[in-house]
Amino acid sequence: MLLAALTGLTALSIDMNLPAMPKLQEVFGAAASTAQLTLSLFLTGFAGGQLVCGALSDRFGRRPVLLGGLVVFAAAGLVCALSPSLPLLIAGRFVQGFGASVGPIIARAVVRDCFDNREASSVLSRITQVMILAPLVAPLAGGYLLVRAGWASIFVVLGAAGVLLLLVSALRLPETRRKDDDEHRANVSLKRSLRTILAHRASLRHTLTVAFSYGGMFAYIGGSSFVLIEVFGIAEQNFGYFFGLTALAVMLGASANRYFLPRSSPTALLRAGVRLLTAAGLLLAALVASGTGGLAGLMVPMFFYMFGLGLVQPNATSAAMAPHGRLAGLSSSLIGCLQTAAGALTGFCVAAFYNRTPLSLAVTVAVMAVLTFLIYDRGAIEDLENAPPDADIVPEIAVVTPVE
Repeated sequence: MLLAALTGLTALSIDMNLPAMPKLQEVFGAAASTAQLTLSLFLTGFAGGQLVCGALSDRFGRRPVLLGGLVVFAAAGLVCALSPSLPLLIAGRFVQGFGASVGPIIARAVVRDCFDNREASSVLSRITQVMILAPLVAPLAGGYLLVRAGWASIFVVLGAAGVLLLLVSALRLPETRRKDDDEHRANVSLKRSLRTILAHRASLRHTLTVAFSYGGMFAYIGGSSFVLIEVFGIAEQNFGYFFGLTALAVMLGASANRYFLPRSSPTALLRAGVRLLTAAGLLLAALVASGTGGLAGLMVPMFFYMFGLGLVQPNATSAAMAPHGRLAGLSSSLIGCLQTAAGALTGFCVAAFYNRTPLSLAVTVAVMAVLTFLIYDRGAIEDLENAPPDADIVPEIAVVTPVE
């Protein structure tokens, strides 16, 4: 439950703010693309934080890095709530994103510390099932807070959530980093460790599969408030109900993944998820471009895209981290950084080309779906299910260019 809450912290930070985006545009007299920076800069800070927190947790432990990041997150929430101008709010969101980065990074590293590949896929599915409550509840809560108490109240609640997680983590989260690897970490530089991870081609393909599929999801997350509220006339306080349908689809996909894991391999489930979300992304673009289906033409394909994502994310993440036992934190950082960079890019593209139609959203989702399919190489990805947990330590270092 704690790992799920830490993973869901990002979704909470993003989705509670979504209903307020048009209001921020109105209050501060800004363009849609400028208001979008409260999301894009959050993701930029989130990506930047992930570059360092995973490697720091490999060297100093999971607990101190997590607790420090949560302090930063909670303090930034207060700054955002008290911001008198949009530039200061955007800056606060950047810092908040930096602090939020520790949640999913440390959660994935803890899972890799404690479980092998197949078990990790199951545990990550369970985490997804629980953490999906954040995107289900957050837009509804954000919409009602916006209507009843104003946009600043959203960031007060986020800061309070950071304080609560800080206290629970301090009391309940044990240190999971293996102490017997300290000597290894002292003798291996960050540069060499990163080369080791990047040199593992199958792991890198899985990492990019996670990133591109997430990019398609975030294209919808970033553009859904404008499209649903402005194009289809959904009330701000009702936005969360429609957004929750797609969040529910991810939970159902993760539940199906957990159910079928004892009966099928993670690779087969990953392949099925990639094919489903690719088909859904292409269908979405076709329906929107032809003007067919209206609101259903947007929501139904996105539902199936998100269901496929529930199959893809746990299995691809587990497979990407499986070969990197001693470098779990750095591997998690690389996954999160590329994942978030894809999300920031797609969110910006949707806003930059937004023309008060769902077209920019649909095209961006379709592009990310096709890239996911191509990087997965039409299902011919290498099966890491039976790879030894520390395969990167012995065979991979031998082929890496020596450190200067």
